[in-house]
Amino acid sequence: MRSLLFLFISLFSAVASAQNLDDLFEEIKSSDNDSIIRIKAESAIELINQKERPNRLGEAYYYLGTSYEVSSPSKALDYFKKANQHLELERSDLVKNSYYKQSKLHTLFSEFPQAMETALKSLEFNKINGNAFEEQRDMSFIGYIHDRMYEFRESIKWNRRALKLAEKSKDSGAMALCYGRIGIAYDELAERANFNTKLFDSALYYNIKAAKLAELVGNLGFARTTYSNIGNSYSKLKDFEKAEEYTLKSLAVPGFESAKGVTLVNLGKIYLETGRYPEAKKILDSAMANTIKYGTRKYQLEAYYRFHELDVKKGNYKSALKNYIDYKSIEDSLLNETKTKQIVEIREQYKTAEKEREILVQRAEIAEQSLTIQERNYQIYGLIGVALIFGLIGFLFFNQQKLKNHQLQKENELKDALLKIETQNRLQEQRLRISRDLHDNIGAQLTFIISSIDNLKYGFDIKDDKLKHKLDHISRFTSATIFELRDTIWAMNKTEISVEDLESRISNFIEKAGLASENIAFLFKTNTIDKTELAYSSVEGMNIYRIIQEAVNNALKYAKAKHITVDFNYDEKQTIVRIVDDGIGFDIKSAERGNGIHNMQKRAQDINARIQIESELNSGTRIQLFLD
Repeated sequence: MRSLLFLFISLFSAVASAQNLDDLFEEIKSSDNDSIIRIKAESAIELINQKERPNRLGEAYYYLGTSYEVSSPSKALDYFKKANQHLELERSDLVKNSYYKQSKLHTLFSEFPQAMETALKSLEFNKINGNAFEEQRDMSFIGYIHDRMYEFRESIKWNRRALKLAEKSKDSGAMALCYGRIGIAYDELAERANFNTKLFDSALYYNIKAAKLAELVGNLGFARTTYSNIGNSYSKLKDFEKAEEYTLKSLAVPGFESAKGVTLVNLGKIYLETGRYPEAKKILDSAMANTIKYGTRKYQLEAYYRFHELDVKKGNYKSALKNYIDYKSIEDSLLNETKTKQIVEIREQYKTAEKEREILVQRAEIAEQSLTIQERNYQIYGLIGVALIFGLIGFLFFNQQKLKNHQLQKENELKDALLKIETQNRLQEQRLRISRDLHDNIGAQLTFIISSIDNLKYGFDIKDDKLKHKLDHISRFTSATIFELRDTIWAMNKTEISVEDLESRISNFIEKAGLASENIAFLFKTNTIDKTELAYSSVEGMNIYRIIQEAVNNALKYAKAKHITVDFNYDEKQTIVRIVDDGIGFDIKSAERGNGIHNMQKRAQDINARIQIESELNSGTRIQLFLD
């Protein structure tokens, strides 16, 4: 009778705990209050641990993570990681969301390798389980991660794949997001390609489509942001009329007042650039009021800088200085806040790790005590039982050590990868810093030299033709040096140079050469293949460009040619560049090797390319560059 009563009570307790657990999860799902979700999720975890029913532990950790997404992203990330350890065993659909949320948080912390890893896991899960909407979402977000890593062409590639799925399912909202992300990537590419108008046209095309679709589905927030991006693109193109039109369109979207500070600053900049100073002041006053009201100090910083520019243009230097001091003050303050926040995050991570370590130590101590008790009990049953237990313990320890070694190996591999990425980032930053210094210092000084020479020529009545000729020569030489400097800066600003970028640069050079030499016909040819996957390192791209430049300049100076042709040919194995002229040619065997030919050969050698120079008297010259 007692046995039956005990069995009945046990069954009743199990059913009651299951009901309590179900009630907790129902309350979590029906609530949008983070504090309530947090309390309920912690209660669920406690109940699960008490009843030793871990089958819903992953679900509880997942909801606990969602409650910290806004208030403490680092805690949220830790809980999502714990959730995944159990969700994969529970075969829960929440796995897809947990990996996706982890990827978003890693991106927030600029931990891009981890962000990419979790996003790809989410994508793999959704592909296997046929979750088309989430598969499209993950592809687009992987593109966004590439965008944050300045890999804009990869971003475009992934978002185009996502766009195909969105078009197939006729999901206008998802299509708008893909169009917008493609547009932003093209805008960044255009700016890095010396404000390439074709790339800006692509950016505007996709952003306009994104804005229209966003309005159609009622996503006014995204429409507002996209219109602002379109205005920025037009502003970069110096088309201030269009820039103003789309910036005003962005501001006209109702609501989202806290995000409009930066748009107002952009409008103020447009008025500044077009000389409408009263309107600029009025708009910048509105921008300042908005940033103060909503505490958006980053945009307040930009507003102060635009006020500084306005005062400089109006000659109010005292006010300009004050605004610049306020600008620097907020900039320094924001930098300190960022550092403080990072320190707090690191401390929280350290405390969490310490607590986990203490728990592991306690568990190890409890396990050790249990083992001692078991050993004493097993001694009663004889040496055979003891031997079996020690054998089992040894086997478990071996496996644990094996797993630990494997984990340490993986951690070391990850650290090496992160160190490599960090080194690459530092090198890129150093190159950008050097290129900025070249542009701001040496470029400005060379421009000053040209200006000074022009002032000398026009300010003084120079009758000495020899002196006048010498000044003209110095001015032309300085101008040429500036163009060379710009080419160098262009190459330094890139980790790699796409074929499209290189062709555009060469085309511009040939166009200028044609204008300077009207009696010579220039032709620039390329074979028509898909070049989106082709790219050169910055060193390769710059050396190819310099070899072509040297060959064309030599033809202009010495060949007396009527036609000069530059031909680019690509295939899967190699790039072939040909520079051909129909000039007087020269005898290669008897001609002295000047600096020009030597420089071309040296540049080809530096990029592991072959250069072949063919020429005969009165038969022109043919220079070929072969790059594998």
